[in-house]
Amino acid sequence: MRRRLSIRALILTAVLVTLLFAGAFALVGLWIYLWLKENNASLGGHYPFIIIIFCSAVVISTLFSIPVTRFFVLPIKNLAKATQQVKNGDFSVRVEERDTSNELQSLVSGFNGMVEELGNIRLLRTDFISNFSHEFKTPINSIKGFANELLVDDSLDENQRREYLQIIVDESERLADMAANVLLLTNLEHTSTPVKQESFSLDEQLRRCVLLLEKQWTAKEIELDVELDTVYYSSDEDMLSHLWINLISNAIKFSPKGGLISLRCKEEAQCVVVNVSDRGQGIPADKIGRIFDRFYQADVSHQSEGYGLGLSLCKRIAELCGGSISVKSEIGKGSIFTVTLPVKRELKKQKTRKNEGR
Repeated sequence: MRRRLSIRALILTAVLVTLLFAGAFALVGLWIYLWLKENNASLGGHYPFIIIIFCSAVVISTLFSIPVTRFFVLPIKNLAKATQQVKNGDFSVRVEERDTSNELQSLVSGFNGMVEELGNIRLLRTDFISNFSHEFKTPINSIKGFANELLVDDSLDENQRREYLQIIVDESERLADMAANVLLLTNLEHTSTPVKQESFSLDEQLRRCVLLLEKQWTAKEIELDVELDTVYYSSDEDMLSHLWINLISNAIKFSPKGGLISLRCKEEAQCVVVNVSDRGQGIPADKIGRIFDRFYQADVSHQSEGYGLGLSLCKRIAELCGGSISVKSEIGKGSIFTVTLPVKRELKKQKTRKNEGR
């Protein structure tokens, strides 16, 4: 692979070549002048010739410098023009990438990558606003409709009134949960590390999260298969609770009645791995890449409950803890969500001491 010179090396090469051309012509002119002088020739008639030689040196050096200057200035001019287009809101512009020096190539490549990311951000923002409006509009219209029925329809009996009031309460809670999740996700996106660092029993936390959702999984007669290693972890306990509750509630939501949900927690050499799996409908392969986006729902009909924020929260929380979240899914066989969290050395020492004290 051919190695490209840096800008500094190219400039030095150009300057040296230009100086060599100018110096060569200057030496030729000086040699002619000395030769004429040594032979006592009349210099007056040869001055124009000598001047032409020196002028030729200047002209050739200048002509040689023009393509060299253009070589460096043209990409920068293209970048300046493209930057102005981006300023005006055109994120489709790209600067041609040439086989130039490392620095120029890196600058152009970095600019093109930046513009592409800005275009993606604008697309995501537009998609976010559209989905956000849709998700808020649905419960608001529901609340408005049933409240209006209660207000104008005097023929409703007590059971109907209670039913309508319960729908209004449920939709109000849905709006409140959505607003809380949007606020939490926004706060987490402006946070670089977990707010609190405290040691706690991760397996006990997972058991508590399962119990908090007991009403949901008992209503669907779901069987739980729980296998948890004793793990002490150091992070923001409240923040991690949101992660587990979202994953387990998703598994419940997409599991059929009488289905099976498996929960595993295992400590490995450098990390803790938590798996939440269900035997539900699964996620189509072409939609797996987007399920962690805000407000994205694989169920485009929006028939299932939820508003597409839970997995975005899960991903951000895992990232804040220095870990990751991934999913494997197969249509008709269910999904497995895997959360990997790093284990700190000092935490492992604390666990060892606790085990020794038992």
